[in-house]
Amino acid sequence: MFGISGGKGYDMSTSIFSPEGRIFAAEYAKKAVEQGATSIGVLVDEGIVLLAEKRIMPLQEPDSVEKISKIDDHLGVATSGFMADARRLIQEARVKAQSYWLTYEEEIPAEALADHICDIKAQFTQGGGARPYGVAMIIGSVDFDASPSLFVTDPVGTSWGYLAAVIGRGSSAAGEYLEKNYKRKAPLDQAIKVALNALKAASDSELTAENVEIVVIPIEDRKFRRLSDDEIGDVLESESK
Repeated sequence: MFGISGGKGYDMSTSIFSPEGRIFAAEYAKKAVEQGATSIGVLVDEGIVLLAEKRIMPLQEPDSVEKISKIDDHLGVATSGFMADARRLIQEARVKAQSYWLTYEEEIPAEALADHICDIKAQFTQGGGARPYGVAMIIGSVDFDASPSLFVTDPVGTSWGYLAAVIGRGSSAAGEYLEKNYKRKAPLDQAIKVALNALKAASDSELTAENVEIVVIPIEDRKFRRLSDDEIGDVLESESK
């Protein structure tokens, strides 16, 4: 963990590099994501699966906690890190999706949205007076050519395309499971089970319909669909047998 002593004052601004070429404020933002709840994205030929673990406090209404957000009919975003930062970027993403349609008369591809979000994030690593966004995002879509796409943006404004991705505190264990069990040719319902088992490998608590959120975007209709509690319960029950 870096502190004031470790940063020697270089962590007081995002516009200053340390003598080793590090930007400590950016590293703190990445650490915030590493402490966040786990989110997973899986791309298969039949579409996209987004899955997230929700941290539910005692007496908290589970439906009020949302880790996966709809940006457009064909596109969703799963997040990990500071949810206040995530909400701000989700709003930016929704505005960009609408402006893209007005400009080009077609739905925004996942890659174009990832580039836009990264441009916003990068601004906060290049000047003083503001901290970087402490959130990573998995952007999943079925684009206008019916091809599924999956991109991840990190807190400092870098994005990559993935076949399967994990962000949050369970990224190591869940990522290891996905490396061993991911198959692009798997049907969408099997991809849900693979993502769920990856989350189980990373979670230290029992998974239930209340603390798991699942979204699918099939290539058939290209529509963002959130699984109901009953559907999630059925999948969990089938995996426990």
